[in-house]
Amino acid sequence: MKPRRLKRMLGSVFTRLLIVTLAAGLAINVTLIVGHLIIRFHTENAFERDLLSNLVLYTEYLVDDLGDPPDQSRAQEIARRTGLVIRFEHPEHAWQTGPLPRFFNLHRAWVHRHTSGMWVGSSRGNHFLRILHGGGELLFIVPRYVRHEEHTLWVVAVMAVLMGLILAGAYFVIRKTLNPLHALKTGVDQVSAGKLAHRIPEAGASELRRLAQAFNDMTRRLDQLLHSKEQLLLDVSHELRSPITRLKVQLEFLKDAETKESLRADVAEMEAMVTTLLESARLRHTAAALNCKPVEMGELIRSLVADVADVKPGVVVGELADVPVVADPEKIKTVLRNLLENALKHTPEDGSEVCVAMTALPDSIEIVVEDKGEGIPAAALPHLFEPFYRPDVSRSRKTGGYGLGLSLCKAIVDAHGGSIEIASTLGESTRVTVTLPRSADSQKL
Repeated sequence: MKPRRLKRMLGSVFTRLLIVTLAAGLAINVTLIVGHLIIRFHTENAFERDLLSNLVLYTEYLVDDLGDPPDQSRAQEIARRTGLVIRFEHPEHAWQTGPLPRFFNLHRAWVHRHTSGMWVGSSRGNHFLRILHGGGELLFIVPRYVRHEEHTLWVVAVMAVLMGLILAGAYFVIRKTLNPLHALKTGVDQVSAGKLAHRIPEAGASELRRLAQAFNDMTRRLDQLLHSKEQLLLDVSHELRSPITRLKVQLEFLKDAETKESLRADVAEMEAMVTTLLESARLRHTAAALNCKPVEMGELIRSLVADVADVKPGVVVGELADVPVVADPEKIKTVLRNLLENALKHTPEDGSEVCVAMTALPDSIEIVVEDKGEGIPAAALPHLFEPFYRPDVSRSRKTGGYGLGLSLCKAIVDAHGGSIEIASTLGESTRVTVTLPRSADSQKL
């Protein structure tokens, strides 16, 4: 797993809550287990002390009951009633009432008490008393209760399964509780992409539900504000057409040719700006303005390059994939013409040529226009597609334009269901990438 991905995963709220839940569950279990072991240790020690003391006293009665030498049949009867294993070893013969407990080893046993002719100890949880009697050695063994140990193992297994189920339940509950946060993240991404109509489900805990409501209210108000702004621009642009037309008519009556030509250029610039505003607003509101049909994009790019062949430093054509694209050829020409003119405008005449290339992807095409010009400040990159925005703060006529070209380009590309991105390094280069779907099915409706 990559370090960045691991860091992002560990930094998520879900992972932290899950870790806290696991740590709390583990701490509780460790506390219970340690407490149980401490209680069991003290209990078993006390039990063993009492057992061994009683075993010593009881053995005196058993030894007397068995006789001297010990009677094997009597030992069998005692073993049947008490569960003890009795063994007698004599130089001439030996017998025992049953099999020794599993893993019982008298030579490796732990001797708790040793007096003259008597040893008291235990081996693997099996307690024993060893005594010299009847010319031989008499051994009494108290076997460990195996079924109790099996029962303990079953209890531990069941506890482990239950703990797993509890943790799995906690996982799904936390996951479900935090689902609104994932929806909120998706909503933020959608709004960042300009989709202000996106709404997130108003569900979950009360705090998260209120957060979702606040987010939806915010996007609704933003959508209304931007719509009002665009509608205002659209209305103003419509209203400006009439006075511009009247100005053009009045200009024809001017006798001063120099003044007439100067005013005509200004009016033409105003008319072009109003036309661009109307076109941009129309494309933002509906994709029905597009007249889509199959276009050989390679031929279209070559024709545009031929139109600016005389503009220094010139344009060089890179690799052009020969694939048809369903698009509005006139609108795409507007986009590429704007990009080529911008690149040439901001590249010194003695600089490197502007490069244009096209790559075919499985479901789309990628057109790249790159120059080695003056570049764009990093702070200006996020605002380049905003109407009337220009990195040139002086807004001098020398650099030209009114900050609507890239805004119109984005509106056209968005209407086609594509995307446009700009990467630039100040003083070095600028790279514009336009991605367009190859079929009309991928375009926005």
